[in-house]
Amino acid sequence: MSIVESKNVSFVYAVHDENGNVVDSIRALNDVSLKVGQGEFITILGHNGSGKSTFAKHINAILFPSGGTIFVDGMDTQDGEHLLDIRQTAGMVFQNPDNQIIGTVVEEEVGFGPENLGLPTSEIWNRVVSALKSVGMFEYRKTSPNKLSGGQKQRIAIAGIIAMRPKCIVLDEPTAMLDPQGRAEVIKTLHELNEKEHVTVILITHYMEEVIDADYCFVMNGGELVMEGKPKDIFSNVEGLKNLRLDVPQVTELADELIKKGFPLPKGIIKREQLVEELIKLKNQGFKAPQSYREVEA
Repeated sequence: MSIVESKNVSFVYAVHDENGNVVDSIRALNDVSLKVGQGEFITILGHNGSGKSTFAKHINAILFPSGGTIFVDGMDTQDGEHLLDIRQTAGMVFQNPDNQIIGTVVEEEVGFGPENLGLPTSEIWNRVVSALKSVGMFEYRKTSPNKLSGGQKQRIAIAGIIAMRPKCIVLDEPTAMLDPQGRAEVIKTLHELNEKEHVTVILITHYMEEVIDADYCFVMNGGELVMEGKPKDIFSNVEGLKNLRLDVPQVTELADELIKKGFPLPKGIIKREQLVEELIKLKNQGFKAPQSYREVEA
């Protein structure tokens, strides 16, 4: 069974004037249908305003569909009786870690969620220790979050969700405010959680490098699902992604340009190692660059 399944989900924002009267509406989602299997690492890709963050908030029942239905572990998000169960099943991590952290000590911050579940003290601290170790932050358990870097704060925010033992973690552009090192730390942590703890990860992002190692990718534009597939299939469509105002990994763009120059490379190269391997293979096969390419190089 899918851990998340949306069926023809639509969502309309009401626009209010200064007196609170509804004066207009904006359709942010339009007939979105997708499935996410338990234990998968999924990315949802799109430029600003594509609807990806709005959709993410539906998974955690922060927003409810104007039309259609979304199920989390078989539970309808619009069923009020299951609201707490849904939010425990699908934990949410937002863009700015400073907006999520309220504790003055790391271990207290991570224990906040389990404590609100009414768990025994011994179980709370067992979960805190386990969660901090899983994100590589156990040694900072006595530290004030204010003394941590952006990447470390985001890992603490993730630990706070993990301590509640969700089956799924939804992350809405969690690296958008981080430097490259912080982004790398967070993405590495998410992949380790997915591989070792079998937690389903749904990552909302516009960074192409974060999509490369995902199991599957959905691309949104204008509130609609416009592409889906494995990363190598998505990135095979370089022009299509550019038309959607999305970049592609540099190595993919380089490979695409070489193909245009006459190099018989496979489409969908997404890692530097793949490109190097394919070029060495061509050289060993006696392939010579097309004359036009050699002239450009000269």
